[in-house]
Amino acid sequence: MGRWLCWLAALFIAAQAQAAVQKCMQPDGVVLYTDQPCSIAHSNLALSVSHYADYPPLLQGIAALWHERLQPLLLGVEALPLLAAVYGLMSLICFFAYYRDKQFAIKGLQRTPEARLHLYEVLGGWPGGLLAQRLIRHKNRKLSYQLVFWLIVLLHLALAGLVLWLTTAGNPPSSG
Repeated sequence: MGRWLCWLAALFIAAQAQAAVQKCMQPDGVVLYTDQPCSIAHSNLALSVSHYADYPPLLQGIAALWHERLQPLLLGVEALPLLAAVYGLMSLICFFAYYRDKQFAIKGLQRTPEARLHLYEVLGGWPGGLLAQRLIRHKNRKLSYQLVFWLIVLLHLALAGLVLWLTTAGNPPSSG
């Protein structure tokens, strides 16, 4: 008797699981399998996809990543003032590192490794590094150093432009 009850319970659960899956045909011909009625699934899919369709095709995934994953990590803090604060602080640190390295070079003491100066630049201190190169004339002639420095600057400008564009191009899709 117990075995029959187990079989009946398994059949009932399987029937419920099969009944819960809906096969919905979208207007573009794509089949969507969902546990929601087709009208609700279509509206939810439209909410999640339609906003990113306005972005260029190469940036749709980046826009979705920004709005759905990265921006919520900021916990309501605006991205642009936060970036300005990071760039300002790292620029001060980088400028001081350049100045210290220049003074140690003049005195013949152990220098700051170039990799460390580049690390400060990568972390947002490149404006301070550029200012130091111009004001105290340090690290402004060595071609290999300048090549890496300007690659870092280009990377930062591209990323800052992308963040600026993502924060001003539109709001994330609403979930309600």
